[in-house]
Amino acid sequence: MTLRVRPSTRRSSRTGVDADARRTLLINIGFSLVILAAVLVLAGAAFASWYGEHMASVATVNGEGISKDQLATRTDIEMFRLQELYTRTSNAISLGRISQAEGQQQLSIINQQAQYIDQIALENEIDTVLIRQLGRDRGVTVDPAAVDAKLAKEATTAAQRHAWVITVQPETSTGASEPTAAQVDAARTEATELQAKLADGTTTWEEAVKSSDDGYASANGDLQYISADVTSPDKAFVEAIFALPGNGVTAVVEGADGAFRIGRVTDIVAAKTDPAYESRIAEAGISLDAYRRVLEGEVVRDGIETQLLAEVVDAPSIQRRVSEIYIAGTASGSTADEVKSRHILYSPNDDPDGAANLAADDPAWAEAEAEARAAYAKLKAGTADFATLAKAESDDKGSGAEGGDLGYYGPDSGLDQAYADAIFAEGVTAGQLLEPVKSSFGWHVIEVLDIRPPASVRIAEVTEKAKAPGADFAALAREYSEGAEAKNGGDLGWIARYQLEKGKEDALFALQAGGISEVIEESDGSHIYKVTAVESRKPDETQAETLRADAFDNWYQGVKYDTTQTSIIRPGSGVEGG
Repeated sequence: MTLRVRPSTRRSSRTGVDADARRTLLINIGFSLVILAAVLVLAGAAFASWYGEHMASVATVNGEGISKDQLATRTDIEMFRLQELYTRTSNAISLGRISQAEGQQQLSIINQQAQYIDQIALENEIDTVLIRQLGRDRGVTVDPAAVDAKLAKEATTAAQRHAWVITVQPETSTGASEPTAAQVDAARTEATELQAKLADGTTTWEEAVKSSDDGYASANGDLQYISADVTSPDKAFVEAIFALPGNGVTAVVEGADGAFRIGRVTDIVAAKTDPAYESRIAEAGISLDAYRRVLEGEVVRDGIETQLLAEVVDAPSIQRRVSEIYIAGTASGSTADEVKSRHILYSPNDDPDGAANLAADDPAWAEAEAEARAAYAKLKAGTADFATLAKAESDDKGSGAEGGDLGYYGPDSGLDQAYADAIFAEGVTAGQLLEPVKSSFGWHVIEVLDIRPPASVRIAEVTEKAKAPGADFAALAREYSEGAEAKNGGDLGWIARYQLEKGKEDALFALQAGGISEVIEESDGSHIYKVTAVESRKPDETQAETLRADAFDNWYQGVKYDTTQTSIIRPGSGVEGG
């Protein structure tokens, strides 16, 4: 007989305990998961909020984002720089190194910039990002020493000189656009004689400056304090000033504008570096690394500029010889005729600015009218010359120096209404001397010099003639162009890459020798260009100077605003090229 163990039918008492434990465990795990999920949701929301406040992109440049924190830091940097400039300007005013009027004007500009600091910071940060990208593409590297130099320069107030000037401007005959060789020689001789008298002490500065032909003569020739990087009144003159010792007088300096200048220095202010500059950056809550990043962008910009100048200044490049016909106005402008006039203004109390506030029955108005009618009578009788009288008597000193010439105006050009009503009156003809006219500035004696078709008509006419087979572009420029180059047949000389803004450059470099452009509308009017020659050459010195000043900006603006090269997305906008 085999014995088998019979299975027990009694259940263990632990089975119920284990089930309860498992159920409790699962419930606890469920609660934990719910709590964890809630924590994750809250953390996610907090992170999203933090990210939105700090890391969210406010703009992108070729796909590279600019975060809110990045922009906030840049805003702090730009505000710090404005505050430094404000402080330096205020100090310059208090030390007498800048006039109250000029100083307050500069402070006003700084305050205006501060009001738009957010927009300025965004645009500057976009530029920094884009320039760094362009620098990488061109292989430009950043030397930390160059960044140190940028920071040191920013912390330094530039050297200054208290400068004075006497200007001898060659005379130009009435109706001529430039002085003759004899007139230039006469001005040079006058300046040379003045300089010799100053050097040997036979005349004083106060006496010599009475012969000056510029706006500084009334202030004894005082230019106030200037730094070496200014180019006014003339670059060569400023260089001569900075070569002088204290109380020195320059030789005669012939300026790029054809004027002859003598300068002197009465005070020299050495450059001064602020040792606490970096400390103030930190006190403003700005990390030095962030500040140096901005300066690195400026170093990259300098490196790109060096490359560009090497391409077009230091080495030969393909250039275009260009002529132009320039018409003031646009093809879509006014359809009314334009009138050229000249005038002699007689203001009450010789004060054009105060005339509008003077009572109509003030005796000064009657005196001004009497002067105007006396001048009109002389001109009508032929006993006086209009240009001579305007230079001697007109209270409009600007036009008076030009013989009263105001140039061409259309009826909607913003002239004083009484003046406009007089010259655009029906029946007025070229050469007509008008009866004296009262305006808000005084009494005018007016001569109508010419009446011509509006710009839209002139542009269409000259374009058709310029594109006709066998057209003489130079002759058309002399006849129709209103630019200074008209007398030379419109010749602008040689044009290199980056010498002009990109739109104009592209139009010219798309043309071969003999090619004529379409009408190019610009802010100053309409231009038609002809390329007369194409050649590989180095720029002349005038070109080189222009390129050193403008090449980078012309190149960079072309890249930034060209949507085929650059994608910039700003707040609330789509993709754009700048």
